[in-house]
Amino acid sequence: MGRRGPKPEPASIKKQKGSSRRPIGEDASPDEEKKTLAETPAILPPEWMKQDALKVWERLAPRLIGQKLLFQIDAETFGRYCRNFARWLKMQEILDTEGETYESESPHGKYKRAHPAYVIADRLERQLTAAEANFGLNPAERQRIFAARAAGSQGDLFGSTSEPKAPKTSGARKPANAPAPARSAVGFLN
Repeated sequence: MGRRGPKPEPASIKKQKGSSRRPIGEDASPDEEKKTLAETPAILPPEWMKQDALKVWERLAPRLIGQKLLFQIDAETFGRYCRNFARWLKMQEILDTEGETYESESPHGKYKRAHPAYVIADRLERQLTAAEANFGLNPAERQRIFAARAAGSQGDLFGSTSEPKAPKTSGARKPANAPAPARSAVGFLN
């Protein structure tokens, strides 16, 4: 089941609309980004990554680290994303040179079929789209992540960020004939 409500808009679209709310998820200025990258610890890519995947890592990881969306514990998962993205790029190169279809012959005639690289690229693209949502690599998901962070840091309606306190009890015992709490919806209805 997907998320409820309308799809979140990227920060750039909200900015163009002139929202009166505080901008969430805007890209940092180049100076702020350099400062953040200098302060964050380096996250090492997995040892099993190959050259093309490492190029993708080196291009994307610094920004994700700066936005606090990538941590060392995520290195394996993000490494898999980088590897799949590098493979997807290779499939696109093959499709650019050989085309998306090829002809095959059978006793019934000639048929046009989807190129195997097209099928592989399609599967990789589906996996990449799902992974992009996890790492905030598309504008709508990044907006959702930043909005959730902003909501989490604001506290309750009155600005309190502390945990609610349990009500004080006077130590009185429950009456002996009090019903047991319901453990399921069926028990609740009885």
